[in-house]
Amino acid sequence: MVMAMVMVMDTSATIPPYAPVLIKLLQGILYYDDMDHWKVLLNHSVPIREYFATIGIEVRIDENEGYAYLHQPDPREDDDQAATLPRLVRRDKLGYRVTLLCVLLREELQQFDLRETASDRLVLSKDALRDMMRPFLPERTNETRLIKDIDTVIHQVVDLGFLKSLKSTDSDQYEVRRILKAKIDADKLGEIRQALLQYQEGSYERA
Repeated sequence: MVMAMVMVMDTSATIPPYAPVLIKLLQGILYYDDMDHWKVLLNHSVPIREYFATIGIEVRIDENEGYAYLHQPDPREDDDQAATLPRLVRRDKLGYRVTLLCVLLREELQQFDLRETASDRLVLSKDALRDMMRPFLPERTNETRLIKDIDTVIHQVVDLGFLKSLKSTDSDQYEVRRILKAKIDADKLGEIRQALLQYQEGSYERA
């Protein structure tokens, strides 16, 4: 007779008040407009940072831009213990079109910040996003297919957390999330842009 093993939770352990924020950060980027969790994050930033530090993870918080996320630094060559840690924060390899849209959005955000506007939120329509990408894509005779391909890229960027769909509006509107400034800093922007142009030229030559 095989006896079943039953896992019993230790109810004596007290769940800290910032536990929901730990879970939110593990799920992805935490933004200031998630006000309840954002407030807890700021009030308990020290123990939250200490919690993740025990497993080699940094909590990066930008109060001015209004976002927080987890970062797993590359281990130093002399840090054998860190080198054996599996990656918790995954690195997604982005395709050309997704990278292209992210770079275009990052540039648009940079230009937006230079302008004097009443709002600190950059909101773009789906048509504007399509128009941004058209010049960088091979021409197609099938316009419907081209729009469908671009819309697929837009949805992928939404899933990455770099665009937020504003479903309350009458038309398709998207907020450009400021986490892009952390993921693509000013130094990397030109480098990635140049690599994209080289890729684009090579693609046109092969077409």
